[in-house]
Amino acid sequence: MPVYNGGQFIRKRLESLLSQTFTDFELIISDNASTDDTQKICEEFVEKDQRIKYFRQEKNFGVSWNCNFVLEKASGEYFFWAAADDIILPGFIEKNITVLESNNKIVCSTSQVKPYGEKTNYLTKNDVENFTEKFKKAVIRKYTPLRNYSTYGSYEKKIRYYLKLRGHQQVFYGIFRTNQLREFFVHNIITGFDLATMLNALKFGDYNVLEEVLTYRYDGGVSSRGLFNYARAFKLNFFDMIFLYYPLTRWCWKNLGAKIFFKNIDCFIKMNFEAFVFLLVDIVRKLKGR
Repeated sequence: MPVYNGGQFIRKRLESLLSQTFTDFELIISDNASTDDTQKICEEFVEKDQRIKYFRQEKNFGVSWNCNFVLEKASGEYFFWAAADDIILPGFIEKNITVLESNNKIVCSTSQVKPYGEKTNYLTKNDVENFTEKFKKAVIRKYTPLRNYSTYGSYEKKIRYYLKLRGHQQVFYGIFRTNQLREFFVHNIITGFDLATMLNALKFGDYNVLEEVLTYRYDGGVSSRGLFNYARAFKLNFFDMIFLYYPLTRWCWKNLGAKIFFKNIDCFIKMNFEAFVFLLVDIVRKLKGR
């Protein structure tokens, strides 16, 4: 569990992890110099359960660094990242490990996901809403992972499918084989390192998604609070914000190959254009004092 200022949620998250039907695991927490009560809560749980290993970093090194830190500390055969504000049901680990053990072609297994939180009203439609509210809800529904999708087939087909459905990146929080994950984890870019990792993983196999909802995702995370809040959390400058997905696009050019890149050029154009639009929307909101 890589975490920064997760005190509001981390107690329930730890309880959901420690109540799994599969019990033979280690829980590695890397606290990225939180300034809230995250440390206090974690140390409280360390006293209760010897499976927990808690590390506090001297400063905030960023999300991708923190994800890599817990991965390098892991000693188990299987691995998954646990977001501090998400909740998993008791059978999540056991059922997904069963899938991985039964099929070597599966590189990652996870479950269906359901959002929770104050913003879940975007799932409902209301006839009395004005155009702005309807548009806002439509955008949120499009880019919020309401479903995960299994991904099978040829490598090129899987890349195309995953780029078009990049809103279901909750697969990133599925279960992997630890040694395999270390081979394809991408941590040398900031924005989009999760998408790059999942694209890289497709070289090694397929994604399986259980059709059972075993994960509840908080709908108010950093990525849902606007681009300025996202930039503050990830320590991006204004140039980084304008060209938000340029590092990811460059990575894809180098690692997917020219043939696959140009076959999916529409996805990359759309991705970079949308980032620019989101920046403009955030600027307008700031000017209006929202």
